[in-house]
Amino acid sequence: MPILTITGYFDGDQPGAMRYYAEHMRYGTEKAKDKHYLIAGPWSHAGTRNPAKELGGLIFGDDSVLDMEHLHLSWYDWVFKNGSKPEFLKNRICYYMMQTNEWKYAARLEEISNQKAVWYLSSNNGSAQDVFHSGSLALNPPEKAQEPDVFTYDPLKIMTREEYLEQKKNESFLSQRPAFSGEKLIYHSAPLQQDLEAAGYALFKAYIELNVPDTDMGVSLYEIKDDGRSVSLGNAYVRARYRNSLSIPEPVKPGEVNLYEFNNFFFFARMLEEGSRIRLILHSLNTPDLQKNYNSGGIVAEESGKDARKAVIKLYHDAGHPTALYLPVKK
Repeated sequence: MPILTITGYFDGDQPGAMRYYAEHMRYGTEKAKDKHYLIAGPWSHAGTRNPAKELGGLIFGDDSVLDMEHLHLSWYDWVFKNGSKPEFLKNRICYYMMQTNEWKYAARLEEISNQKAVWYLSSNNGSAQDVFHSGSLALNPPEKAQEPDVFTYDPLKIMTREEYLEQKKNESFLSQRPAFSGEKLIYHSAPLQQDLEAAGYALFKAYIELNVPDTDMGVSLYEIKDDGRSVSLGNAYVRARYRNSLSIPEPVKPGEVNLYEFNNFFFFARMLEEGSRIRLILHSLNTPDLQKNYNSGGIVAEESGKDARKAVIKLYHDAGHPTALYLPVKK
């Protein structure tokens, strides 16, 4: 039975769609896999049925607006009648390159990118808390000892209703609010020397020390244009107790440095422009939109303010702890 999977770079259900696709590619027969087609575009969940040129402040090219009704009818004519395969499906994977307004094609996910661009985190004497005095994303790993960067997460620090409503009102993929608010660590790369075709899953590997048995952390990526505009590239999250397994919790030993892999970024494809910089922000998850972790190490769903512990989060980046961002690119 032919299968058509459609998802979006901003589709809240993308993790489910891509997991089922990946597992079919792993366990399916060659004949079955050859009939599984994947389309990924710059859409929200609703946009997978009704694509739009604008989403959260981002503007896409005309070709991003597929005629989904025609595509579905052509698909069913091919599968159940004597129609020909939809012309759009030029290969098993069809993905849209943001910025260039171009649909690209591949037979396997592994063919979409052929390199990993790596940026190593660094800072000057542990100074990385301010957008104007940030740490750096360098192309070479640190060769000498560096002080870790530190920030604090107090779960009792609560956003007011007014602050929350103001944030939601101004929320967009172009917002710079995360760079100027909250406790965080922030890093910038040097300007890109040429356009960079990024497509696939980003990965952030960080060496972190905590003073509590558990906490929640997030990492956010942005392209910062040469005129200062910001474009979100995605987010990933980790609950510390599940750093090694999502099914076996392991409380953190306070004072121990552990490797955390932020490996749940969404799949995306965007041409990063020459002159742009990469911005990375490491932050806590202190928002009414997400379950609050009070850092005690207990059952999170049953915790309350009386269990709250202030988390001191130390990020290491030295020769023995090469914390780095890995971005899939095609050169």
